[in-house]
Amino acid sequence: MAQGSKTYLEVIVPLKFCGGITYYSVPEGIEAAVAPGSWVVVTMVGKRYLAVVRKAGCPLPAGLNAAKVLPIEKVAALPPLPAAQLDLWQAVADYYLCSLGEVFKSAYPAAFFRQTEKKRTVNRPAKEVKIEEEKTLSDDQAAALEQIRALFAGGRHTVLLDGATSSGKTEIYIKLAREHLAAGRSVLYLVPEIAMSRQLEMRIRAAVGDKLLVFHSKQTAPARKKIFDTLVAGEGNYLVLGTRSALFLPIVNLGFIIVDEEHDASYKQDDPAPRYNGRDVALMMAARLGIDTLMGSATPSLESLYNAAAGKYGLVKLDKKYFGAADAPVTIIDMGKVYRMHNARGSFSMQLVNMIDARLKAGQQVMVFRSRRSYSSFLQCSECGDTLRCPHCNVSLTYHKYNNTVSCHYCGYKAPFEAACTTCGAGEYTARGTGTEKLAEELQELFPQARIDRLDTETAASITAEKKILGDFAGGATDILVGTQMITKGFDFEKLALVAVINADSILSLQDFRADEKALQLLLQLRGRASRREGTGAMAIQTMQPDHPVLKAVCDSSPGSRAGFRGQMLEQRKVFGFPPYVRLVQLTVKNASAEELRRVCNSLERALKQASVSDFTPPVAPAVDRVADQYIRHIWVKPPRAARAQSQKKGIVKAVESILAMSRSTDIIIDVDPL
Repeated sequence: MAQGSKTYLEVIVPLKFCGGITYYSVPEGIEAAVAPGSWVVVTMVGKRYLAVVRKAGCPLPAGLNAAKVLPIEKVAALPPLPAAQLDLWQAVADYYLCSLGEVFKSAYPAAFFRQTEKKRTVNRPAKEVKIEEEKTLSDDQAAALEQIRALFAGGRHTVLLDGATSSGKTEIYIKLAREHLAAGRSVLYLVPEIAMSRQLEMRIRAAVGDKLLVFHSKQTAPARKKIFDTLVAGEGNYLVLGTRSALFLPIVNLGFIIVDEEHDASYKQDDPAPRYNGRDVALMMAARLGIDTLMGSATPSLESLYNAAAGKYGLVKLDKKYFGAADAPVTIIDMGKVYRMHNARGSFSMQLVNMIDARLKAGQQVMVFRSRRSYSSFLQCSECGDTLRCPHCNVSLTYHKYNNTVSCHYCGYKAPFEAACTTCGAGEYTARGTGTEKLAEELQELFPQARIDRLDTETAASITAEKKILGDFAGGATDILVGTQMITKGFDFEKLALVAVINADSILSLQDFRADEKALQLLLQLRGRASRREGTGAMAIQTMQPDHPVLKAVCDSSPGSRAGFRGQMLEQRKVFGFPPYVRLVQLTVKNASAEELRRVCNSLERALKQASVSDFTPPVAPAVDRVADQYIRHIWVKPPRAARAQSQKKGIVKAVESILAMSRSTDIIIDVDPL
């Protein structure tokens, strides 16, 4: 709309501010070149930004002085974003209670923008890839595939494939993807972590050839820009394999979405906003495009199982492994009894030492899981008992022996390790607790001839290092691989015969209503790594809680037993009012002053009540209640799943904005559906 002689635009700028949109005018003569989705260069507070037009020819809001509205500098030479992308951005902003600018910034980070002035190139493979013939599905796979097709044909646009580890879910994904590609439609194949995309890349490329485009955050900005250029050129259809960031690519003619390992917490972006779940945003996008989505997992989330039971999703089960192997037997080792009998060497019971020794002598491989990296989780004085703590956080410092440093895994503080106690001066700090680094050292002492490697964020800091560690283990150059959650992600190692879990209590005793669910998923994923094709694999779990219900569920291979345990967890959620029976919004309030934090939290409680937000907890201190010199409190809001949930969420935003306006020293983070 023109006011006077000018045409005005609603423009999305990649910045965090209220609403995420601002207004600019269009210089005369280029009005026809500007439309919703157009990329434009604008100036805001003296800085130039590449922005996106949300609406063209719109009126200025009341109270905005037209004389203060700046003109856009130019229209950028980029193809416009499709309307479906802008619609998705708005849906994400509305659901996750953030601004459009934050969604825009997440979709196209600053490094991407630095490539826009360079010559556009299209990402094409250097040589033709030979496409393999389709693999023949087993009878069980074929039956599951037909059930999926029938559900889609019957109008059920979301299907959950509950398939055991090694049951052949990936072949079903590839079969359906090839069908959509042959019909001229593009496919989005989501995985939770970059390591999985690397593992799948060769397998999928052999099936679809140069139709495959891989996209994730560890690629260089020019590489990601090439993927963008290829897609917006609209010259063909593709299978895009990527992590959650691939959701915001402008995929032309998208016809099908695959969400692999749908339960995985890595789909959730914790920081910065939008704090979205890639799985859920994929479903938002599919609903807006009217296309089908197939989600798969060997350990589906309780939310997805609930939605399947309620009829919102179709459910297909694939219980048998492709090669017919049985689930690996599980040995629970009672470490309380082991320590009472003095039957351990370091962190390992003699029972587990003997199990590892037998596998190594048979020329087989072993994987050892520990949920914590580093050498030791804390340092304690031998005289006064003081623990060495982070000066900026309320948490113990972690010791890393390989470089003789102590560090904080919360704020990043790091310092050289000095043994003398800083409290009493008489004693020395001794390493307590066990991380992956220490386990690798102990194993080398126990098995001096074994080739031992470690996979965690310290050893796999680069793509090259990660590939080498995994490649060495897959090729048999490593006998024992020690690692954190990174080793649970769907890897298939032919010679792996034993998976050992050290200190399972660290994952069984988390202060989280999802603790049992997460522990069950992780342990079953690890058990799947041990379920080798020949059926000779095994799993051992060391714990102080041998009778824990999660461990009993892991040991019992019958689908009915696990379904019963999941039913119990859902019933507990219902009784205590947790998802999936309610929505959950976490408000994290931070301030450098403990007294100011208390005052702000009291004000926030009043503001929530005034905004008609009904169900929320008092401020609660988390286990680590001070991070990076900021004191922390959590308030949990439980909007209902009913239609009025959105009005409750708007009330939350109103309350938070009112507090931030009066306390500039306070930071409040809104996290919808936290994991």
